[in-house]
Amino acid sequence: MRADSLTLADRVAGALWGMFIADALAMPVHWFYGGVAQIRRVFGQPIAGYIAPLSQKGSFPESIMALSSTGGAGRGGSDSDIVGTVINHGKKGFWARGGGYHYHCSLERGETTLEGEMARLAMRSLTSGGEGGFDLDRMQREYADFMTTPGSHRDAYASSYHRMFFQNRAAGRPLRECPSNDGHNVDAIDGLVIPAVVLLGGAARPEGEALLEAQQSVRVTRSSPRVEGYVAELSAADPRRPDPVVACYIDDNFASLLGLAAKYTSFSEALLANANAGGENVHRGLVLGALMGAQVGASGIPAELKAGLYHHDAIAAEIDAFIAARVSGGSCT
Repeated sequence: MRADSLTLADRVAGALWGMFIADALAMPVHWFYGGVAQIRRVFGQPIAGYIAPLSQKGSFPESIMALSSTGGAGRGGSDSDIVGTVINHGKKGFWARGGGYHYHCSLERGETTLEGEMARLAMRSLTSGGEGGFDLDRMQREYADFMTTPGSHRDAYASSYHRMFFQNRAAGRPLRECPSNDGHNVDAIDGLVIPAVVLLGGAARPEGEALLEAQQSVRVTRSSPRVEGYVAELSAADPRRPDPVVACYIDDNFASLLGLAAKYTSFSEALLANANAGGENVHRGLVLGALMGAQVGASGIPAELKAGLYHHDAIAAEIDAFIAARVSGGSCT
């Protein structure tokens, strides 16, 4: 099918599938800062499809999770039980000093990370939101309920913005005052995950309205005018550059996102290149997957990449419901 003949529903569905596929492909090699050379050493070859992450204690000794605060942003002590009791229930042991666990050691082959679950949460919120669609207060309540419900997701890792939000909530602050920013870890590429879904949910509406809601949706989980600015950012990209290994900070990572999107015209090539670049490839991949998936549509994504997702059936149903509610009727799986 020609790209210019794709329906809006097919493009939006393709963008959503692309988010989850990119997330799950990159998940096992998230924060491999040695790039593809490290991936080859650990797994014997570059990522070519879904694989399980390292799951054993000591298998990823360079893990920063073992140095991160379990009660707030960035690095710090492990005395707090925000991780383990308030959120990411039962996962605090993976954060133990000297544990050497990979960030997503608790996940299975083809499974989405917590940030992929944030995209699913946003989809479900927009689907059930009625004619109005996005509602900041409702989505924030749904976020708080999801994160504090045991078993709502299976990931071991939670980014700083999650830990800060629930640190504030545990201190008794109202939900609107829980989003925070430490000036270092929160202005990050994962801040574009929920806005990407909100933009897709507004694809059939005037662009300005959808953009405003997407920028507001940043505030569901964090206080970051810098991330809000990037929701509408456009920048030149040079496809001749090597595939970049970058950290989570939004400036460099957003530039690398555009570079990958410009360099690779194939959906599968782009998402595998993102995975094999290592570094902050998961959160970038969620946004890149939306861009690449929108180009080819759900109809242009290989069936095995959809079927290989750990939560394929649930994701397919959620995408269909989202399309019916926000774009048009009909199945796009």
